[in-house]
Amino acid sequence: MTRISRYLLKELLVPLGVWVAFMFLLLFVMQFLRGTDVLLGSSVTVLDLGRLVAYLTPHFLMMALPIAFLLAILLGLGRLGEDRELTALQALGVGPTRLLFAPLGVAAALSVLMLVITSTAQPWGLTGVKELVSEVIRKNVVGDVKSGTFYEDLSDLTLYAEQVSSKDGKWTNVLLHDDREANSPLLVLAHRGQVGTSSGGEVLRFALEDGEVHRSGRASEDYSVIHFDRAEISVGVGASMGKRGRFTSAKEELTPSELLQAASEAEASGGDARGFRMALHSRLGGALAPIAFALLGTPLAIGRRQAGRAWGYLLTLGGYVLYYLLSRAFEQLGQQGKLPAPVAGQLANVVFMLVGAVALYRVSRSGTVR
Repeated sequence: MTRISRYLLKELLVPLGVWVAFMFLLLFVMQFLRGTDVLLGSSVTVLDLGRLVAYLTPHFLMMALPIAFLLAILLGLGRLGEDRELTALQALGVGPTRLLFAPLGVAAALSVLMLVITSTAQPWGLTGVKELVSEVIRKNVVGDVKSGTFYEDLSDLTLYAEQVSSKDGKWTNVLLHDDREANSPLLVLAHRGQVGTSSGGEVLRFALEDGEVHRSGRASEDYSVIHFDRAEISVGVGASMGKRGRFTSAKEELTPSELLQAASEAEASGGDARGFRMALHSRLGGALAPIAFALLGTPLAIGRRQAGRAWGYLLTLGGYVLYYLLSRAFEQLGQQGKLPAPVAGQLANVVFMLVGAVALYRVSRSGTVR
């Protein structure tokens, strides 16, 4: 490795590390604010928050690395242009094409890392987040239901207990209003009750004793009462919390092999497999985004006039927003069957690479490295 390459790597890696840390913190704060109703419950511990950070780290890295890398290119190489170092390198015979080697090397390493993360750590982490949120919701329900107070944090469910035992968590004189079926709501009254979960932690189970169920039809005058000695009402955690408890989509929790298997099973059953295949190729396209950003960002950084760091921030924001919009547009076309999934997943990268190649050609022809 030449001295120039080492120098360029330093100019890229230092801001890359800083911006990855900043973007990671920003993404975590934004995600945390989305789930404050769940994550700031009375039963949440520091250990729960630590587990959440560990589970979300791979997912946040997949989001932060591309934009942080583009920002590092535009600011790192842009600083060399502002300090006239690129002009000095050009005088020594170092052309724009040679300056591309260091960013491409970093981009290739980042793409390999992102491919590994998206195939292993990211699905593991997102699955862990789902289980953790289910566990926290259960603990919050157990801890937040107070004697003589209505609990309404579960969507379409209202809980009330006249007495709540602090020792074993058992409830006395329980009222549960279930409005999940809008046309036929339930009112459950019981002398005793307790909350638990399924083995997977995704379902809350309300075990009730010695009570009755009142069901009325809103579209008719029907009304029925059922008495019971023991009854159990199950509530799906994800559905009960609505969007507040949802941190990811189901497809993001699957590994590439599981996505392919799900696509094969969908085809075998006569279903639509395009969603699973598009999810896989969109992930692969995102992992290769650093290479596209290197090809586009390098000529933009070395060919722009002095305009300060604000110009670098603006280019980064505009470039990433454009990349995201293109990716989403091509993804929709892939899901609709108008484009093959492998093409739709990589087309945004191809567009950026072609634009970058044109920009590099123009910079090389003009001999302008400002």
